[in-house]
Order: sequence, then C-alpha cells, then structure tokens
Amino acid sequence: MIQGYILSVLYLSLSSLMFLQTKYRLQLSFVLRFSSFLVSNKNALNIFSLIGAMIFIILLFFPIPPGPRILGDLIPALMVLYETLYFFIVYGREDIKKDREYINFSKEGRKVTLGWISMIVAIVHFAFPSFVLL
Repeated sequence: MIQGYILSVLYLSLSSLMFLQTKYRLQLSFVLRFSSFLVSNKNALNIFSLIGAMIFIILLFFPIPPGPRILGDLIPALMVLYETLYFFIVYGREDIKKDREYINFSKEGRKVTLGWISMIVAIVHFAFPSFVLL
C-alpha cells in the first residue's frame, strides 16, 4: 500500500524531529509546540500513538512490492513501533506535566542519536521504496 509508505515516511520524519528538538530547539520550534501539545492533551497523544500502531501493522502486512510480508519493511516498522511506544510511555507520564521546564541532560545524547537514526531510516525508506529493508 502506497498510502502506508507515505504515512510511514511522514511519521518517521516527525518522530525524528521530535527526538532532535532537545538539541536543536531554536530551529525546531514548531516541533516543540507539537510535543507540548501531545504532553498536555491526552487524546491527541492517544491518536498519535494509534496512528503509529496502525502504520506499524500496515508496514508489516502490506509492504511495498516486491517486498515479502513481515520482512519487507521490517526496519521502518520496528522504528515506528519503538517511536510509538516511546512517545506513548514518556509523554503519557504524569510527572512530565509537573516538571515541564526540566530537561534530563543525561538522556539528551541518546535521544539525538535516535533522532538521527530515525531520520536516516526515513530517508532510505523514501529514496528506495521497493528496497527490502531487513
């Protein structure tokens, strides 16, 4: 399904920008607004997570031809699943709403690395849609 492909590239790109917002805060101010909206609005977070889960299922069972089922888009599917679970768990916590200005600098490097990995997966998935990403 080509729609799943487009949605997965968009979801991976947005998620990578959300990971990179801690380091590149001034350049990514629109992503900062979106992430604070997800933290403050539980329904929006649930919808964002539901969209991620649906994209994960679409990538597993309906890969871009000639990819085989389940293994065709495995790396983008696993990245979407990881990002969906990460944002649902981390942004859904109650203590993040109390300490909005607190930044955990010890995990900033890990989040930036995940952001770059997610961006690379999105670019490779976009540039080579029929490439079997095992």
